[in-house]
Amino acid sequence: MREGDSMKTFMERILPVLLIAAAACAHAPAPGSFRAAPEPLTAGGSAAFDARDPGAARESAALDAERNAVRRAAELFMDETARAENYSVLEIGLLKTPQLYVAKRKILSEGQDGASYRVVVKAWVYHDKIASALRGMNLAGADPAGTVAAFAQRGQPDAAFARAFTEVFSRRSAISLKDFPFASDRALLSGPEPRLLEAAAASGADLLFSVSASAASSGAGLNTGFYPSRAEASVKIYDVKTGQELLALSSQANAIDSSEAASFSKALASAGELLAVEAAGKAYRLAKPDTPVKVKVLGLYGLEVLEKLKAQFLRMDLKGLRLESYSEGAALFSAVPRRPDPQEFASAVLRGDSLGLELDGVGAQEVAFSMPR
Repeated sequence: MREGDSMKTFMERILPVLLIAAAACAHAPAPGSFRAAPEPLTAGGSAAFDARDPGAARESAALDAERNAVRRAAELFMDETARAENYSVLEIGLLKTPQLYVAKRKILSEGQDGASYRVVVKAWVYHDKIASALRGMNLAGADPAGTVAAFAQRGQPDAAFARAFTEVFSRRSAISLKDFPFASDRALLSGPEPRLLEAAAASGADLLFSVSASAASSGAGLNTGFYPSRAEASVKIYDVKTGQELLALSSQANAIDSSEAASFSKALASAGELLAVEAAGKAYRLAKPDTPVKVKVLGLYGLEVLEKLKAQFLRMDLKGLRLESYSEGAALFSAVPRRPDPQEFASAVLRGDSLGLELDGVGAQEVAFSMPR
């Protein structure tokens, strides 16, 4: 990279820092205006000791301790790549004025140590304000994109079937189903599959779910005012990039109701649910290896425990880890395991746990833990 380009890139990165610092100085909000209460971190600091002005040395050492507390809070919300590549921006931004992110401090110990003056403080830091500033400087790290599938209903569309399939599948799978605009083009949906794949590729989808469903009367009825029906549904899942058919499934369901339309709708919804359950169970291997898993941990008691938790996660074999939010003892991480299997990930977390985590539940895209009371 040329020197001019390097300077341009640096200025693009540092400008938001300067704007954030200026805004903070001009309009410092009251502590109560933050969404999360400040929480304490114990940190040490030092400064050169000057016998002619020991008070200045004490204050400089305390400010250095505040800086170290803010740095530790910032590192919680940074991924390792962002932390390594942007340390100079962090220094010029948050760490140059750490007092903007500290609600109060309490000096726990202090004293001269040779040519230095050292203090240990408990600093209550605005961790949510720090997280917001990092996002403004693009220092929080990229949010990994998961596998996206286009949902295209061929033949006669049915809202009950589509709703049942997408809702059940979304609860059970890490693959994100999206209703792209091309999926509403009836001419395209009635045409050959390659054209659908081309449209899915142009939309940016990874997979194509080509689905169809139909319902018909089942028998002559019971002559009691009820209408039995039977629905059949199928889905073909394609790799959009290669056009390869990866999975083909079908389902059937029966229903009965006092009106034919209601009976058909019930049967189609049931067929959609059954098909979604089977598809979610068999399609999890189709998710990208970089599909993120949301990890929620409840019952944390302080930023220092949160530090230990993140360090524990970082010792795992992950492709990425980012702390999305933390408030009132609840932390939400976005983790990218080597294999997109939340159950396997949860087991790996518990095997390497030293904090006493308890597993609360495993879903398609998230895992929930809690700390012991």
